[in-house]
Amino acid sequence: MAEHPKDNDKPVLLQAIELILANPADIRRESLNLQHKFRERYSETQSEDDINILVLDKIISNYSYYTAFVGGATALTGIVPGLGTAIATFGGATADAALTMKYQIEMTMAIATILGHNIEIEEEKRLCLIVAGLGAISETAKEGGKQITAKAFVKMTKEYLKGASLQAVKEIFKKVGLTFTRKAAEKAIPFGVGVVIGFTANKGLTWYVGNKAKAFFLV
Repeated sequence: MAEHPKDNDKPVLLQAIELILANPADIRRESLNLQHKFRERYSETQSEDDINILVLDKIISNYSYYTAFVGGATALTGIVPGLGTAIATFGGATADAALTMKYQIEMTMAIATILGHNIEIEEEKRLCLIVAGLGAISETAKEGGKQITAKAFVKMTKEYLKGASLQAVKEIFKKVGLTFTRKAAEKAIPFGVGVVIGFTANKGLTWYVGNKAKAFFLV
């Protein structure tokens, strides 16, 4: 099989994520449908901005539960398109990490959609990758006792956006991959993000990333 030179410098985790990430058009459609349902329900009592906040909180809640139940990629090969290929190509460890990040990125795309971004545009999709990746990295800093405020997160993200976005995505997901590998090593058990981090912490990680993404896109 011929190599694809453009993929040679892409972190393995990012390549695995791209295999299983849902179609942005589908995420956008589902997000707008959810927004429409909330408008129908609350339009007489809530402002448009307040309705959007309710939608964003629902999105974050939903994806936090999705990620909490990951627990190991092999159990979901018949459910998540491309996951079997990711496991065969990159191994179960990378596929597990990619599965967790898949939901966090899709959540970020849904949040961006509600706040007026068209995630079907490549640059907007990359923006969501950057925000989700930095969210996961900053959560690790929080664990180390360095609390990152929403304002500091927005500033950090904007710094990355000053350069070439594709290069920023590559740099960030290299760091994310190292973060997940370190978490596995610390636990000294077989790598599986759902197992390594655990139900509660995995849910908490996604909730944290979602709220950082909300803070960024609301600015």
